[in-house]
Amino acid sequence: MPTLTVYLLTSPNPATTLACHFGRQGIGLEETSEALASDSLFAALVAQAALSEAEFAADGAPAWAAAFARGEPPLRHSSLLPAVGGLPLLPRPLLPLRLPAQADVAAKQLKKLRYLSPRLFELACRGAELPAEMIALQQGKVWLSETEARQLPAPWKPASGESDAAWRARLRSTLLWQIDAIPRVTLDRLSAASAYYEVGRVVFAPGAGLSVLVAFHDPAAQPRFERLLTLLGESGLGGKRTNGYGAFSWQRSELILNLPEPHRRAVLLSRYVPTPDELALVRDAQSKYQLANVGGWFLAANGATARRRPVMMIAEGAVLAITDRLPSGRVIDVRPDDSVPHPVYRSGLALAVGVPGA
Repeated sequence: MPTLTVYLLTSPNPATTLACHFGRQGIGLEETSEALASDSLFAALVAQAALSEAEFAADGAPAWAAAFARGEPPLRHSSLLPAVGGLPLLPRPLLPLRLPAQADVAAKQLKKLRYLSPRLFELACRGAELPAEMIALQQGKVWLSETEARQLPAPWKPASGESDAAWRARLRSTLLWQIDAIPRVTLDRLSAASAYYEVGRVVFAPGAGLSVLVAFHDPAAQPRFERLLTLLGESGLGGKRTNGYGAFSWQRSELILNLPEPHRRAVLLSRYVPTPDELALVRDAQSKYQLANVGGWFLAANGATARRRPVMMIAEGAVLAITDRLPSGRVIDVRPDDSVPHPVYRSGLALAVGVPGA
């Protein structure tokens, strides 16, 4: 059974809530996402290593990234996904969900579902029937089992004297995160003319936040990763960090997923770029996945900005047919040409969990 280290990201100030701007490709500043893809998180860690560490490889990249680029990663991490009360949420796998006969769930409701609690994720991966008593949060985007929901800390657990019906109704109406637009004004340096614009912001409720799952292949890599994560929490994650977005503190825990062997399929918890030897996995008729065309901009070490070379990635929640081992993936250099004097890494390394076959 896989054991993953969980890093829960919350606001560094207990009096405030976690607020971030995670931009979406091809959409203006007014739009943001509640999650940050694994390739963006890896890029942020590499950038933080370049700023805080003095050791660099011969190609100009931070030495911390060298093992990943060689295909010998000391760790693999998931995308940064929402969490509630210390409970990490996992991407909905692209598998049929076995709902109980008495469940009143319409097809439109299933289309909204993005995240499952660990218990529901295990049942979905094993092809088992989901429990009749499930709790839908965030307007149906998140499903939790009742057992997990009752074990959450305040304000999510039932209050003293609160009836089950009142507790369920309160959870259904309480948002884990909220996306809003903050008005901004910019001034022209020459004419002093003003221009109005808006910046999207995702704000997590008290007791909610983000989580990243990590599988350490080399235990010696954990202290260095946690140091980079601490520094990243101080400098901020995502966009508009000068406005105070993206700052966080973290707490560590463990997650054990009850997924017995033999494994015939793998579910991705991160984005993934297959190696040439792994193309057969995505070509298999039993594999199910969605593609993400990943582009955007980067800031070079000399201060110049340029567009990254776009790369197609397999999104989280994909189900891949496997034989003897989990998918590995690779790191891609997405600099547009050789005029950039150092690599610009984007991680397509897979963090996957094996699940029983059909």
